[in-house]
Amino acid sequence: MTFYKFAVGVVLTAAMIAVLGMSALVFSSRDFQFGVAQVSPSTNGLISFAALDEADREIVRLETDSAGPRGELLEIDQQIAALDAQVQGAETAMNDARAAMVGAIADIESRANVQTAESAAADMTAQGLSQRINALAARAGLPPADQQGVAQLRVQVQELAEREEAQDDRSAERAALVARQRLVSGQVAEANRRVFALQQSVVPDYEHYTRIRGEAYALRNLSPLGISAFLAQGHPALLSTVLVLLMGALGSLLYLFPAYLNRAVPVTMAEVVVRLIFGMCAALAVYVLANAAIAGFSIASSVQQATTSAALNPFTVSLVGIVAGVLSEDIAKWIQDRGRGMFQQGGVAASAPVSDAASGGGLVNNQAIS
Repeated sequence: MTFYKFAVGVVLTAAMIAVLGMSALVFSSRDFQFGVAQVSPSTNGLISFAALDEADREIVRLETDSAGPRGELLEIDQQIAALDAQVQGAETAMNDARAAMVGAIADIESRANVQTAESAAADMTAQGLSQRINALAARAGLPPADQQGVAQLRVQVQELAEREEAQDDRSAERAALVARQRLVSGQVAEANRRVFALQQSVVPDYEHYTRIRGEAYALRNLSPLGISAFLAQGHPALLSTVLVLLMGALGSLLYLFPAYLNRAVPVTMAEVVVRLIFGMCAALAVYVLANAAIAGFSIASSVQQATTSAALNPFTVSLVGIVAGVLSEDIAKWIQDRGRGMFQQGGVAASAPVSDAASGGGLVNNQAIS
């Protein structure tokens, strides 16, 4: 191996490393924009990292300030739930006690031939039951067993009255808790409203704020010197164009490396430079033609296709660039033939035959730049 060929290999390796590094940074930024646009289309893939940091700081401050009301609201909710459980259990026990007392009173009244008014029989409160028991107690001629039953019912109705008073106290306590809950809920709701407003200032679809925030911080933390995060704030059209150019250069290098290793005619420095530039130009040309074809189809079919730069998949853009870089010669000839056919009468004009390239890669006319 000659020193010149070794130097060409070093240049190819350095070019490959540089293109791969820049492609990785641009691709990660463009892929982040594409993901943001898919999650929140209203952003068009663009968010401000400075605004995100400022919103995050303000959100943390608001959440810290509202931590007290939030904790109090949680405690009040738990107290109300506990009270509701107690009230429900006590109400069930009192209903069972009332039913038992009503049955016992009715038995004694039937044996004593006491006619009870319908309204009095329907009253199952402690006061109503107490009136019926007192009426039985005042009746003369009750058997000793019934008198003993009446005495027991008096004790039971007194306990029922105490339970009803306790229920009233629980109801009053619950009403006080509900009033406090409304006040604290208003404070928490105001803090939440301000948090949502801050999130919406960064991501209009604020329900996706947390996800996009995590993606943005991951991109910035893992990108060297924050370069990818810086690039992600550029316009998607610019990043897509730069990505196509870099992938065109990558495709050219994929063409040149086999040529360097296998081709009989040595690869020269001039060929490396020309091939890189030619691959980038071919990639850009194919990218423009592809988007123009999509736009033309959209107009012709009256179906509006997504033509914003944020909607372009970075994998598809990269594929276009790589294929164009590898096949730059064939693509240039194809564009030339189609252009000649458009501007000359009689269809596509005959083109000069292309000389066969040596196996393993190389330009059509390697001797011209050797």
